[in-house]
Amino acid sequence: MPKPSIKINAQLNSILQEENFDNFSVTQLRDTYLTMASTTEEPVEARKYVYRQIHRLINKGLLLKKGSKNSKSIVYRKSELFFEAKFIVQRTTAPTVSKATSAPVITNDAIKQLEERLKESEVDLLTSIGESEEYMRLYQSFPEMKTHLESQYLQAREKSSKLLGKIKAIKSVLSHQQK
Repeated sequence: MPKPSIKINAQLNSILQEENFDNFSVTQLRDTYLTMASTTEEPVEARKYVYRQIHRLINKGLLLKKGSKNSKSIVYRKSELFFEAKFIVQRTTAPTVSKATSAPVITNDAIKQLEERLKESEVDLLTSIGESEEYMRLYQSFPEMKTHLESQYLQAREKSSKLLGKIKAIKSVLSHQQK
């Protein structure tokens, strides 16, 4: 059977080809795409675009979907076929990509901004982890407040997960630029 070939946006290809970029959500891929692509796209439009591309890759058998249909915890992972596929990279697929994407070199100013965002996100992550740990300690001390503390704990954990995704995306972009 011949290896499948598929046209793909250059930025999406770069992100998906990263070895450690697997088991991702649509939002994680969108955030990484927006950071890397330097687009003028709104996050909602970028999410729709990324979702359409993920669906295309699922239909070709290159990505596998894990999670129930209406769940917010759906993740996608690369199939064996993904590693065998031939990707035909296209420079710009999204219509709102700015001219900045044609420049392959990222400026030192942009790298500094990314590093600053990374530091801020790491501090926010530590804060969020500390918050969730404190909710657990409060629950142990005050079990009668279980309902309120449990919902606060879950919100803090969700925030931690989002921040971790943000950190991974920024680190991925920085490591890609330093190659």
